[in-house]
Amino acid sequence: MHPQVTSLTRSLKATFATAALVAGCALAAGGPAQANPAPKPIDAYPAAIPLSTDTNIANWEKLQFGMFVHWGMFSSYGGYYNGVQQTIGYPEQIKAWMNIPTSDYLASAHQFTADKFDAAQWCATAKAAGAKYLVLTSKHHDGFAMWDTATTDYNVVAQTPFGRDPIKELSTACRAQGMGFGLYFSIIDWTLQTPEPYQNLNPIPDSMMPYIKSQLTELLTKYGQLDELWFDMGKPTAAQSAEMAATVHQLQPQTMVNSRVWNNKGDFEVGGDNSVPTRQLQAPWQSAYSIFPMCWGYCTWPSADRSDASKTSKTTQQVRSLFTVTSGGGNYLLNVGPQGNGAIDDFQAGVMAGIGAWNARHPNAVEGARPTLYGRMSWGDSTIKGNAVYLGVSSWPNGGGDIRLPGMASTILDVTVDGTADQLPYRMDGNDLVITLPAQPTDADLPVIKVHTDGAPLVRPAGTAVSVDRHFSIAAGSLTSRLSPINGGRNASSVTGWLAGQDGNIGWNAARVTVSGTFKADTKYRITLGETSVVATGAQLASGAVDGLRYRSQRITPITIALADPDYFADPLGATVTNITVDGYRGNS
Repeated sequence: MHPQVTSLTRSLKATFATAALVAGCALAAGGPAQANPAPKPIDAYPAAIPLSTDTNIANWEKLQFGMFVHWGMFSSYGGYYNGVQQTIGYPEQIKAWMNIPTSDYLASAHQFTADKFDAAQWCATAKAAGAKYLVLTSKHHDGFAMWDTATTDYNVVAQTPFGRDPIKELSTACRAQGMGFGLYFSIIDWTLQTPEPYQNLNPIPDSMMPYIKSQLTELLTKYGQLDELWFDMGKPTAAQSAEMAATVHQLQPQTMVNSRVWNNKGDFEVGGDNSVPTRQLQAPWQSAYSIFPMCWGYCTWPSADRSDASKTSKTTQQVRSLFTVTSGGGNYLLNVGPQGNGAIDDFQAGVMAGIGAWNARHPNAVEGARPTLYGRMSWGDSTIKGNAVYLGVSSWPNGGGDIRLPGMASTILDVTVDGTADQLPYRMDGNDLVITLPAQPTDADLPVIKVHTDGAPLVRPAGTAVSVDRHFSIAAGSLTSRLSPINGGRNASSVTGWLAGQDGNIGWNAARVTVSGTFKADTKYRITLGETSVVATGAQLASGAVDGLRYRSQRITPITIALADPDYFADPLGATVTNITVDGYRGNS
């Protein structure tokens, strides 16, 4: 028998037994039998996954969507050298792939006027798309610094007729428009190392570290607040990674460092290039994608299709990726590669404008919205903002039909096509909200359905264990995993079950918890039940129950197993949980 059925059967037997005892006592006393009062309804659980309790992380999570900009001396080539197309590798690495002598590279720099560069326009392009911040390549692998630096004369001010500091101009312009700002920084530097473009995993000699730290110090002290520092490539040692991250945090404690500082020393995880995870991952994480995935810097290759049809399809793709990442709890960083003259070409600007048009049609579906506990559905994903759930329907049923949102526990006020007053038919089927969609999708890029709820949206998770005698058993099939963002979410970082104590009163119950599974004996695990938690080693979990936890009756309460002291926030759990048993052993307190 399923553990939930077993639990409910035990609960019903206890209820019937209590009712019979009450009736028997009343009759024996000569009075009328009194009906056993029905248990009070069980409260549901907030469906929105909240921001981090860490202020720096929460501020970064609020950014949600940024515009990545790959612009440097490589941009003037467009993926060609002496009329020959680069046929392998990214165009921003053309110097290595096409074996361009430094003398030729500098000759190009001496022609670099960037006469179309307009910092305010770049920031406005990002802002109009709905992006909250911009990240610029301060220095790519070629080592050519795109700021006024004292560390090398191999820089945009000293070597080009443009002669200006674009980082200074961009940082000023973005803040004037209420935008955040961040910088990309290549750990490897081909002015000091032999290019190895196939992997770009050059070890970092200790002799390079003072140079790296000097450049980081300039970037972190000359341009105001940086929201993130986006390291890239190289193969530093753990000590070198820690030193680079510490340099950032010492100079700007609020700046978030990405995982490509390596060796688990970053503040947020970045997956592979152009990766959009389709599952909810343990935050904080970021997906970095380029409008032309094969070109982060500017390219004019035939494969970079700039037709109107391509612009339409790429806009749809990027809108859907933005919603997928947001609903999965991540931050989306979408790249454009401006031309060498400093202009963002019409195609890439058009894609950004298309994203902005969708955001204008659905202003609450992404901006300020949070991922939900409703989970991923076959038809699409969901976000929450205020008293509404926004359903991004990426797989519209052919000819219209029903979609289901399982676990809906709120009173529904209405269901509409987002951005309109058009109401849609809906009904409740148990804990499922069933919405009937019209024959045709309501938005060409991504249709959004707004579910307006009475108060903040609530959830009753599938597999919630119910009991009235303070005993719960949650089997593996009813547990959900929050996936580590390392390696694209292949491993769980935590495991959660849900319980509902139907005890006919509202109060606290102390609990004894037994966790069955396979654990590492010396590893410390944190068991969190509602607002309480205890730490136990794998050996202690294997030896029996742990005490010191509490839950409240008449509420749905999560119980989560996670690492107590992970070396890195994204470390996988490294354990297999097969069952969680919770036994309450005293009443109210």
